[in-house]
Amino acid sequence: MLACILARHGVSTLLLEGASHPRFTIGESLIPETGLRLRIVAEKYGVPEIGWIGTFHKLRRHVSSNCGVKRSFGFMYHRFGEENRPEEINQFGTLAPPVGPDSHLFRQDTDAYLAELAVKYGATFLSQTRIADIAFGDDEVELHAVSGETYRAKLLIDASGMRSMVSDQLGMRDEVPRFRTDTRAIYTHMMGVRSADLLLGPNDRDGLLSPLGQSTMHHVFDGGWMWVIPFSNHRDATNPLTSVGLMLDRRKYPEPHGTPEQEFHRIISAYPTIARHFADARPARPWIRSGRIQYSSPHLIAPRLIQLPHAAAFIDPLYSSGMSVLIIAVDLIADELLKAVAQNDYAVERFKFMEDVVNRGFDHYDSVVSGSIDSFASYETWNAWNRNWVMGSLLGTFGPLSLLMRYQKTKDRSYLEKTTEPSRMGVLASHLPGVVELVQASRADMDAALAGRLSYQEVSDRIFARFRTADFLPPYMGFGDPRKTATATFTLLPGARHVLWYRRHGDAVYRDNCTFPLTTYTRSGADFVLDEVRQAVRNSVSAVRDVFFADNRDWQHTAPALEAHQELVTPVPAAVPSANEPGAFEFVDDVPATASPSAVG
Repeated sequence: MLACILARHGVSTLLLEGASHPRFTIGESLIPETGLRLRIVAEKYGVPEIGWIGTFHKLRRHVSSNCGVKRSFGFMYHRFGEENRPEEINQFGTLAPPVGPDSHLFRQDTDAYLAELAVKYGATFLSQTRIADIAFGDDEVELHAVSGETYRAKLLIDASGMRSMVSDQLGMRDEVPRFRTDTRAIYTHMMGVRSADLLLGPNDRDGLLSPLGQSTMHHVFDGGWMWVIPFSNHRDATNPLTSVGLMLDRRKYPEPHGTPEQEFHRIISAYPTIARHFADARPARPWIRSGRIQYSSPHLIAPRLIQLPHAAAFIDPLYSSGMSVLIIAVDLIADELLKAVAQNDYAVERFKFMEDVVNRGFDHYDSVVSGSIDSFASYETWNAWNRNWVMGSLLGTFGPLSLLMRYQKTKDRSYLEKTTEPSRMGVLASHLPGVVELVQASRADMDAALAGRLSYQEVSDRIFARFRTADFLPPYMGFGDPRKTATATFTLLPGARHVLWYRRHGDAVYRDNCTFPLTTYTRSGADFVLDEVRQAVRNSVSAVRDVFFADNRDWQHTAPALEAHQELVTPVPAAVPSANEPGAFEFVDDVPATASPSAVG
């Protein structure tokens, strides 16, 4: 994404991939806040294709039908040796059209798409280019490849994730991760994983907002949790795979036993409902098992270096907020880096705000996740604790949604620029003091339970009581009601209700964060429906035509997914190659004198 933005704005950009690309990776589930920020970044930096990844219907049509739909987060709680109790299913809805629903990203497709897009906008992309050494100078960075080539740039952006050689070379990581979350992972892609709805009896779906099979499904139990991310859960699906991962609390599952597959099946066999879910499943790729998955760094920046969040820190995939941290960082980096390139000034201080926002977001996210894993000890505590995450997701979603709707109404770009203001930047609404205060109070209660000073039931009672007095949360959503296990949905009418409540009852901060023009929202919904109808009619007309005629004029039209690049319908002029034109672009040991001084690696 960052390479697309930089190249789109004329920055000489070299994108280096050490292995093959694309490939399997964690980070397959979007959340509403992420999807909205993707759309805002697309508008803000003039790369509309990034926005298509942020909403399922655009993603399916323009990028890949191998991705899945996500209409909610679903959670089934499990007791050792018992079937799930239907009243112990929690659900939180994602956004509906026109701005939703969210998606399950088949990363091989979406990552390949973005890499190709970066090239389309002018970046140079080299895969299987392993770097042996990096030298940071006062004015540039020099990268020496294993194959002998040397690359120079004004700035290095490290997007290499957990195995960052930059972190190793510069000693940037904490020797012991600072996060309280302490988990390890077992994961793969599987075939034959059926919809979670088939685990329920005929009357057990009455309280659900949407099908569990169209959610990012979580099985939670004392000592861990599991993600189930299907890619085959919609009518246009072309991908039979399901991403499956088991996250284990290392305090209760400290050491692996047997092969990853053996350990996976040994653990789920203790929970009959989970075992039924995977009765017919088989792995479609090798299993991966990790040690402790957390790592942290006090800094994401150094002279001539910016690290993207996943190169600096990682917590746990619970709640899928890692990509939200990422897109916030991409926005902040792009906003400041384009100015830095224009001024040829890459001072570390320019990017300090990004570092502070990301680290604050990681620490807040760690509080929410570690508390969740502690709360799995009992359903009563988990049912109470997860409201901390729901609250953050709700309010974290409203902020960018408000800006997007106001921009769509007015086309005033100042609304897009507000995304990098301190009062707007925070993962899971960690920029709002009321949210942070509630999470910290809940964390203190949980610590008291771990120390034996409170029972888990007392922790649950305290958390619910605190939510009942929170004046910035709509009472009808039932944050303080243990019986309300599905707290929110965001189809048109419930979404309008949320906005009207904040318009009437919210103070200035929450009114600004949570309200937007409902007429614009409704009009966007109508445009979405009309667009889908037009597409259906167009497909039907083409089908009838193809039955009777082979010739057509489709070559005169550019597909919607390619409309940002019109050259496909521009006549191709005849040209005679210059005698001096090189046959191919060569990388040499020294950068040519004509190379752009604003190169970014």
